[in-house]
Amino acid sequence: MDTAFVVALSIGVLSRLIMLNVDKKQYPTQPNVLLTQLVLAFVASALGALVVPALLEKSYTSITFLSLAAEQFRKVRESRRNTLQNLEDIQLVKRGSAFIEEIARTYEVRNYMCIVTSFSTISLYHFMIKEFNISQNSSLLISGVFGLILAIILKKLLKRKSIEDIADVRQVEIKFVDESILQVGDLKGITNVGLESDRQRYLENGIGIEIIPKDNNYINASVLYDAGQRQAIVYNIYSRVGLFRDDNEPAFVPLPRRHPQKQSIMIAYVPIERDVEKVLEAVRSCPILSSSKGRNLSINYKIGEKGSV
Repeated sequence: MDTAFVVALSIGVLSRLIMLNVDKKQYPTQPNVLLTQLVLAFVASALGALVVPALLEKSYTSITFLSLAAEQFRKVRESRRNTLQNLEDIQLVKRGSAFIEEIARTYEVRNYMCIVTSFSTISLYHFMIKEFNISQNSSLLISGVFGLILAIILKKLLKRKSIEDIADVRQVEIKFVDESILQVGDLKGITNVGLESDRQRYLENGIGIEIIPKDNNYINASVLYDAGQRQAIVYNIYSRVGLFRDDNEPAFVPLPRRHPQKQSIMIAYVPIERDVEKVLEAVRSCPILSSSKGRNLSINYKIGEKGSV
């Protein structure tokens, strides 16, 4: 087997392994999904590594394999979306359609990254040999290092921002007014908790969370106001610290509510273990969804003020 092909193939698979370190913070990757992703990474990397030698042999029909690969990866995206949607009914806290679409899109895009890195690695290898007459060993070394650097660059480019980049997260008080109306911070009317035992659990184990847009502007606030983004936040908390409730306890379903004056988001959450810092960190680490960005970009005044500044 050609050494250059093996190097390019390895770089492509390695680029996917680098991204898996990020993946498993958002959704499970082991063991079944991990194996699936490695197999897909192998296929994508092999396609990228084969294109250049095929073109050098003037086998232009090989380009059709890339179109077939793109179609296959779109099916992978659809399959992942359907799998997560089928699991929604058994979740104590649902991911939401926006978060599921984000995950499915990520699966597809990162397979393309394998093609790009393996294709670039073997392209540089052949370019250096033919244009600069560099030895094969030196070309392999340089192209391999280039492929690794490219994988790291792509990882940084594909890295999504998280809630901590656009908002400050702090703990606020949970209490009940008018006997059974849940209040988080200075926002009351979150929900009506009828049972005294449920109210007591909120007071003993619950954590009040306020997510405040940074820079006090509507651009950041619009991301938090997006329904899909808010659902992703509560699911992110659930996936990290769990939720102290059963299926038949609707009073403890976390309900993110917008503060109409401050444009902040208020959440009352009852984790399995009452660790405030872990809960706040779970909020901060939630990725910002693509579907929640790009709104209110023309609003150039601060929250609570009228007119432009």
